[in-house]
Amino acid sequence: MSLKALIKVLISITMLTLVFSLVEPREVIATVGRIPLWCALAVVGGYLVGQALSAYKWMLLARSGKIEATYPGTLKAYFIGMFVNCFGLGIIGGDVTRGVLLADGKPLKTQAIASVVADRAHGLAVLAVLGTLATALFGRSTIDVHFVYLLVGIGLMLVLGWFIGPVILLKFVHAGNKLHDKAVQVAEVFPKTPSRIASITFLSLLFHLLQIGLHWLMGIGLGVELSWAFLLLAVPFINILSSLPISWNGLGVRETAYIFFFCNQSSYLSEEQAIAMGALWLLAVTSSSAIGGIVAFLTKDFQLLRKQSTATS
Repeated sequence: MSLKALIKVLISITMLTLVFSLVEPREVIATVGRIPLWCALAVVGGYLVGQALSAYKWMLLARSGKIEATYPGTLKAYFIGMFVNCFGLGIIGGDVTRGVLLADGKPLKTQAIASVVADRAHGLAVLAVLGTLATALFGRSTIDVHFVYLLVGIGLMLVLGWFIGPVILLKFVHAGNKLHDKAVQVAEVFPKTPSRIASITFLSLLFHLLQIGLHWLMGIGLGVELSWAFLLLAVPFINILSSLPISWNGLGVRETAYIFFFCNQSSYLSEEQAIAMGALWLLAVTSSSAIGGIVAFLTKDFQLLRKQSTATS
């Protein structure tokens, strides 16, 4: 295990230790045991659908960069990348994995990895804007103003970076430079045309609304009907915090955020229910990611990733 991965695991363990100090472990286990099987299956299935939708959006971004991506190939790369991100292999990171597999041996690795960056940046921007709008409409007296400033700042930085970043890149890599053509292709994975931006934004919005809906469903499984208005403003904060690369799959961070928003900022859940919700979400993430591992084993893509790891080490 790399030092970076070890630090993430230690942070997750530390945060989980703090979280479990607030609750009775036996009550947490009992709460998890009371979640209906249909609810767990629906959450896992809904999470899978969301990832398939996100993979389609990534394919559109890749095609903007002149990468001849097919949906089956993009979907395969997406899920194998999830597996590497989730379980780690001591080889290369999940995002690099996605880029390597999408390039499929062609000299397009830089553009392919750039498309992964574009996919993540766009998704975070849409999530930040969604959370900001929901807070403005429903939560001005519920959410601390500093969280609102944080969301607005994240959204503005990502939107500005989307439009200005490629321009700066092309300013540094002038025409005639041997890397100019590649720089142009990298810039193109950040589309500027209104139609393409509208299509990927629509898909991203569907993805985030689906994830918010899954939180409503988890609440039902826990015997609580969570307010959609509150979910629209809380889940974007939670997902942004848990997506920070400081822990293993957001473990510990997500549970802490659930307790903060659903127990402290509101009284929808008990601490035990908040942790049970985190456990159910982790089940969805790991189950979906495991599919990528099965696919990688069947397609022998692990061999390609090991070669790539050796070449870059």
